[in-house]
Amino acid sequence: TYTIGLPVYFHSSLLKGCALFLVGHFSCGEMLATMFIVNHVIEGVAFGTKNHARDRKKEVVEKIVYRPKTVEGMTPMIETRSAALDKSKSIEEVPLNDWAAVQCQTSVNWSSGSWFWNHFSGGLSHQIEHHLFPSICHTNYVHIHEVVKSTCEEFGVPYQNEPTLFVAYKKMLSHLRNLGSGNEGKKHA
Repeated sequence: TYTIGLPVYFHSSLLKGCALFLVGHFSCGEMLATMFIVNHVIEGVAFGTKNHARDRKKEVVEKIVYRPKTVEGMTPMIETRSAALDKSKSIEEVPLNDWAAVQCQTSVNWSSGSWFWNHFSGGLSHQIEHHLFPSICHTNYVHIHEVVKSTCEEFGVPYQNEPTLFVAYKKMLSHLRNLGSGNEGKKHA
């Protein structure tokens, strides 16, 4: 009630107070939604896939989890794994559906290392670190992102980081346009 009451009280008008309440909530809601969506619905991000297999004799349903794939059917870790193998022939094998690897394949960072965007977004700019270490305070993401990135490179795990929120937003819009047009395998210019 104070979110409507205070604007009404200070502007001495029910209409102005309600208008300020609506503008404030719509603006903040849109900013928050924007910062959330670019972390998971963007070009190059993979999605976990599930399928159910039925044993016809026992009628038992068991869940089978496949490797994460992009909408184009590509698994990003296959490409990053081969790049890591080119650098070092002796890297430890990481399963495509490993929990930590899935977190990295299904999340995207933007403006990593920026203390401003980290604080302004409440840590949403470091989504990979958030998924890997959910109990760490977001103020520490700026300090651990280089370690996470180099560890991902070392083991051939994807670490998608867009330089800015605006680049990530543009890629998200392009991805949504591809999904909406039915051209998942093709990119728009």
